Amino acid sequence: MKTEFQNTFATWLENCLSSSIPHEVVAYTFNLAEPWCIEVVGCERYDATDPDWACDEVFRPEQGSLELPSEVFGDDWETVLERSIEMLSRFLDADSQASKILKGSQAVAVGFVDGDSHLLWPR
Repeated sequence: MKTEFQNTFATWLENCLSSSIPHEVVAYTFNLAEPWCIEVVGCERYDATDPDWACDEVFRPEQGSLELPSEVFGDDWETVLERSIEMLSRFLDADSQASKILKGSQAVAVGFVDGDSHLLWPR
C-alpha cells in the first residue's frame, strides 16, 4: 500500500469521525462500491449471526465517499477488497483518535455493499 494514499485515507477518516456521532452508533462498516470508492457508516446494532446488521445505518458523515485509485487498489474487486482490508487493518493498528473511536465500538467491518462483510474488529 502506498504510504501517500494511506495518509490520504487517514486524513479523510479522521475528518469523517470528527463530526458529531450519534450515541446510537455501536458498530462501523466500510462500504466498498464501483467505481472503486469507500465510505464509512455507523450502525445502531451489531449481531455476528445476522449478515444484514450493517443495514441499520444511523450515521453517515457528510464527507461522503473516498475514491480508491486503481494504481493503488487494482482493477478487480478481489484486489480492491484485499487492499482495503490491509489499509483498514493498518489504520486500526495506528494510534489516532479515529482508530480509538472505531476500536471503542462493538465491531468494524468492510465489504462491498452487495456482498459479504469482513470483520476487522474485534480481532
